[in-house]
This record gives sequence, structure tokens and C-alpha cells, in this order.
Amino acid sequence: MKVLHILYSGLGGHGNVFFSMVSADTAKEYNYAALFNGVEPPREEYIERCVHDNIAWSYVRKKRGLHPGFYLQLYRNIRRASPDVILLHGGIAIIPCRLAKLFSGNIKKILVRETQANHLKNRGDWLRLSLAMMFADKMVYLSEEYRAQVQQKLKWLYKKNRTVVIPNGIDLHLFSPSSELKQSSLFVLGMQSRLVSIKDHSTLFAAFSLLKKQAPDLALQLQVAGDGECKNELVELAKQLKIEKNVVFCGTIGEKELVIFLQGLSIYVHASLGETMSTAIMQAMACGKPVVASDVNGINNMIQHNVNGLLVPPREAEKMAFALMELINNEDLRKRLARSALVFAQENFSNLTMFERYKKAITD
Repeated sequence: MKVLHILYSGLGGHGNVFFSMVSADTAKEYNYAALFNGVEPPREEYIERCVHDNIAWSYVRKKRGLHPGFYLQLYRNIRRASPDVILLHGGIAIIPCRLAKLFSGNIKKILVRETQANHLKNRGDWLRLSLAMMFADKMVYLSEEYRAQVQQKLKWLYKKNRTVVIPNGIDLHLFSPSSELKQSSLFVLGMQSRLVSIKDHSTLFAAFSLLKKQAPDLALQLQVAGDGECKNELVELAKQLKIEKNVVFCGTIGEKELVIFLQGLSIYVHASLGETMSTAIMQAMACGKPVVASDVNGINNMIQHNVNGLLVPPREAEKMAFALMELINNEDLRKRLARSALVFAQENFSNLTMFERYKKAITD
């Protein structure tokens, strides 16, 4: 059976979930194809993985703003791929998928994996979700809370029999604690994500600036992995806050390099205005890192405050700085939260479990 994944071409959770699913298919039960799309060209790492795993791939570029030809190109590429099943990461291509199914005899099922935080959706996002609910054979949500929110919003359009909850999963063999014990006086804080407005890097930078002022003799470094439209703005903010010498912009890094990045951190920090299920936090927890994160939907269903991480209100730099300083000054707390985070990841984030659930959704 051939499964076509339609996913965003740049950095984000789509690629992580797709390749985690491929890795979990150890018996090679499916033949995979990937249709990347978006304003960014496909990441080199994605192309290399596709070539390595013999995955047929294509790319459709979307211009910024209105681009009707984009959907026609998607339709043509879907027909050319000739899949049995389509797994659409996000609802942007639901109309081309539906048309391809209508005019093709071999497409049996369309699954839409809905991932954008509900409270960050605009009217266009809700329209696409409504169309996906109408035209998809199965809607996949990442948590029960998320599904309940969609049901409340869509009301009569919501079709429960077409929905299923499947949390994301990651490769726990790859994302794991380092076996090397490193002793260093340098405290390295880090965050990885796209550098976009729905993240809250400005609060993270302000909190880091406060830390530097509160403990001027403490050796601190902030590493920021990822790229995006807010990069130049953040570089300028670091200069304004006079922390540019202590902030390292790592750019977009590959999966293996990401593991090394996470393993090298003292504390993982994730400042965000909303998530659905943060892959970045999952990966940090699986690497056994203590986590400080924003208390928002999509994070507070993974992090329990003072149990497997610390939660702080979004856009509250002083409270984030306080939580970070609490961890820096308390080694026992860091170790306790790190252990709890690792256990939680191992019990809840397996890509093998995710794969089995998607397989059931495909065959039901």
C-alpha cells in the first residue's frame, strides 16, 4: 500500500512526525511518498532522508499571499504520485486531495492530521479545518483536549465518527540522554523551533537579559536553533538587550546534530504563545533535560509543573527568569525534573505506538 504524506517543506513538526513514522515501520508495511510544499524549499536533510530510505518525493512552491496555481500543482502532483492513502499534515491541500480522490480510482482514504493551536487560528484556518472535516475520511487530533475544542467550535459540522486522537511520537532510540558525563561551569540554555511570531523568543531573550543582570559573574549562554522570518528581528533584539555576546544563533540543524544540541544543554527552555503538541519539548524530555516552558495549550498537557518541568505564564520575562534561576541554583531540582521528564517521554512519546495507531486509522 502506498501512503503519500503531504507536508510543509521547512522546519517544523511535520517532517519530524513523517520520518518518525517511517522509522517505526520496521517491517516495511507501507510504500511511502512525500509531497513537500510551502514558501521554503525542502530542507536538505529531508531530501537526504528520502534518498536514503528510497522515498519518492516532490516539491510544490507556494508564493506568499494568494497563489491559485499552487493548488493546481498540488492536484497534479497527487495524481502523479498515485497513492492508495493520503496523509495530509494540516488542511491546506484538502481540496486538491478530495478532487484527486474523486477523479482517481485508487485513492481509498484521506487522513488529515490537524496540528495548529486552536486559539492561534484565524478565520481562514477555521475554514480550512471545516472543509477538512467535510471532505476527509479521518481527522487526526493530537489530544482529547484539542479534539473537544474543535467540536465546540465547529458544532454541527463536527463528525465524531471521522475523528481519532493520535499523539505524536519520536524515535526514542535516537533522542536519548548522552552517555558521556560533562562537567562545565558554563550553563547552556537552549530552544529549538522556527523563528516565527507564534513563538515567544522575545520573552526568552528578556528573561535571559534579566539573568545576566541578576548574576553577572555566572557563565551563561543561550543557544537558539532554527530559522525563520523573525531571525533579523531577534538578532537586533539581542543587541538592544546587550546579550549578543552570550546568544548563539545555531540556524537550522539536522536531526543528528539536534540530538547533540539537546544533549549539550543544561536546561531546555521553550517560550511559546501556543502549541498543539510540541515536538521540540518531547525531544528535550527524551534527552533527559529539565524543561522550563510557557504555560499554554499544547505544553501544559505535557508538562506538569514541578513534576516533570516548570511552567511559567507566557510573555512574563521576570517569571521565566525566576524559574531559570531556581533551576540553576538547585542541582537536586534539575536532576529530579530531568529524571521525571525522561520517564514521561519513554512512557508516552514512542513513535512505535504512534505508528500502530496510524495503521489502525488507515485500515479501519
